Amino acid sequence: MSRAREPARPARPRPGPGIQSTKLHAGRVRKGTVRRERLTSLLASARPALALITAPAGFGKTSLLADWSDVDPRPFAWVAIDVQDNDPIVLWSYIAAALGRVVEGGRRAAAFEGLAREPDPAAAVTAEIDADDEECVLVLDDYHLVENDECHESLMRFVELSPPNVEVAIASRTDPPLSVARLRATGELLELRATDLQFAPDETEELLNDRLQLHLDPETVGILHERTEGWAAGLYLAYLSMQVSSDRRAFVETFGASNRHVVDYLTEQVLIALDPGLLRFMLSTSIVDSVCGSLADAITGESGSGQRLAELERANVFITPLDERREWYRYHHLLAELLMLELERRQPDSVPLLRQRAARWYAEHGLPDRAVRHAIAAGDLDLAAVVISEHYLQLLELGRTATLLGWLESMPPDAIEADRRLGVVKAWTMHFLGRHEEGNAALAGAIAAPASTGPLPDGASSIDSTAALIGAAFPGDDVGRMLASARRAFELEASRDSPWRTTVHVLLGFGLVRSGRFEEAREPLRVGADLATGLGLWMDAVGARSLLGRVELETGDAEVAEQLAREAVALAEDHGIAGTPTYAYGLSILGLILVRAGRPIEAIDDLTSALPVVRALGEPLSIAETLLALGQALRAVGRRREAVPLLREAGAIVDSLHDPGEALLALRRWAPAGRGRRASDQVSPRELEVLVAMAAGASKREAAEQLYVSYNTVHSHVRSLYQKLDAHSLAEAVARAHQLGLMDNSTPDARKSPG
Repeated sequence: MSRAREPARPARPRPGPGIQSTKLHAGRVRKGTVRRERLTSLLASARPALALITAPAGFGKTSLLADWSDVDPRPFAWVAIDVQDNDPIVLWSYIAAALGRVVEGGRRAAAFEGLAREPDPAAAVTAEIDADDEECVLVLDDYHLVENDECHESLMRFVELSPPNVEVAIASRTDPPLSVARLRATGELLELRATDLQFAPDETEELLNDRLQLHLDPETVGILHERTEGWAAGLYLAYLSMQVSSDRRAFVETFGASNRHVVDYLTEQVLIALDPGLLRFMLSTSIVDSVCGSLADAITGESGSGQRLAELERANVFITPLDERREWYRYHHLLAELLMLELERRQPDSVPLLRQRAARWYAEHGLPDRAVRHAIAAGDLDLAAVVISEHYLQLLELGRTATLLGWLESMPPDAIEADRRLGVVKAWTMHFLGRHEEGNAALAGAIAAPASTGPLPDGASSIDSTAALIGAAFPGDDVGRMLASARRAFELEASRDSPWRTTVHVLLGFGLVRSGRFEEAREPLRVGADLATGLGLWMDAVGARSLLGRVELETGDAEVAEQLAREAVALAEDHGIAGTPTYAYGLSILGLILVRAGRPIEAIDDLTSALPVVRALGEPLSIAETLLALGQALRAVGRRREAVPLLREAGAIVDSLHDPGEALLALRRWAPAGRGRRASDQVSPRELEVLVAMAAGASKREAAEQLYVSYNTVHSHVRSLYQKLDAHSLAEAVARAHQLGLMDNSTPDARKSPG
């Protein structure tokens, strides 16, 4: 049930989201920039819910945002989007971190940590922003790099939910797939497009003559403005070319009449004019999104790159610092694309080597997202497999299945089939996504793959151990197989210095709970909870406590059960793993405990929150349990119309299962009659004994003494009988039992002896 792993060395810190502060660095107004007062005034005064700035490369979107932030008194939370943000967890980690820096002056930043992993991160982040907080602007620059539908949906939800003091500003090359029709209709959307961002004639003149000091005559300025159509990047490229042209007027009259021709012509002119060594440096480093001196040294194989980057900035060659210390830089996107095209034209054979060097630097510096992307692009699939296998469990703990899926889909299918490491990663990823058939197929492929592809990821002692772990963690409807797998994994991993030592205790406890062997489950779960808490493995800590709560519910004290379940839920919320399957299962168990305690109103919210996550994981027993608990809670508060389909679905799931485990038998007794089943099939022999004794006049305490069980057990049986027989009193239960023929041959003397 719990999938968190124990580090091989206790000193290893809990993995975090890997926030790179340079991506939260607000854009700055470059030297020589024309201040776009007509646009910044509009942006500063409009105060819409969403400002959407859409235009192709080179129209000055980022510069406009930087200019706006300079003149607007509101604080700006800035996120520079890149391709790694195609994962809802990653995107929301940056959004939460950016807002945490500006809301209440950053004094509540800690409250925003971990919100990305809430079940509904948009709502969670919104809840941390008070309506009376200072107004702020959330900027998402280069949003066209986001392609994940879940990211788009959650961002739109944030825009809809946010209080009026939060404005979202998006800069993108293309229209993002956001549902903005309502915002447009209500006047809460401000849109700026390429035609709005084009320089006016007076702005072109200001740029060329006042800012760039070209001293061109009005006619020449007019020609440039007409040829570039006010395209800022084209004007700046023209400036760079004219610096090396002996006849500026002739140059202006000969370059192309469209943006594409301008780019082709001026790129050639600009690149020819560069020092060969500088050009070689720029071409090589254009393969990365952002660059620092150390990374540039690794890519180029030369030293002194940090100084060269600073020189480029001073020369105003389309390069922008990304931090206050001026360690990280990026080329203007358009220039980076042009350099990359030129690199592939001039030196196509060098590109894989440059990417491989970048990938190795990223891997050594703990940046797996970039390392994997460049390793795959370089064709170094072994390096990609090493990095993926080292980091996949950390990403699963963080809920970043979208990232893992993207990596796997970027790899050739035959490479995954031939590599045992990648087969294991795919098996875990598919199971976490609820795609269990694909997960089982991937595991079978990993078992069949040659062992020569490298050590198994994350320290599992053998492929047998890996198969046992996956079988125990994702049992499907086969409880017997689950318990056998859990015992095998425990045998292989519990007593060695294993990353899985804690997890196998929890999985064994889960298998025993699923098999109805509650007393036997107590000890491995207790040990697992202690180990996990001591090592800060919160997924295991939450899972173990949740399951211990279930054990107490079935065998001991209902109050202790509730306390343990609440501890589990609180741990998850405190340590940023809300929204995970482990957290949802904890909510489900807490809801079940509350329903059994006769407090359905308290249970409904927890069970409603848990159900979609439990469904997504696809384990039938967990789904059935959650449906049953929620259906019973809704029915108890009079919401029968909502309850009936949930109870019927649960009954259908239970009817479809064939495992003979005790937990499944108990679930069948609790479930409503499915198609072809009668209510009488649900009442257990022991429950019938309790009913017979009480029908003969015994109190609950007297019935407990007669049957040699605890008072709590009798109390639970009575409550269960009332639910199964749809009764609200002992008299109703007895009458219903007689109607069903349950008591026709039962007398108080027909009790079985305990055992």
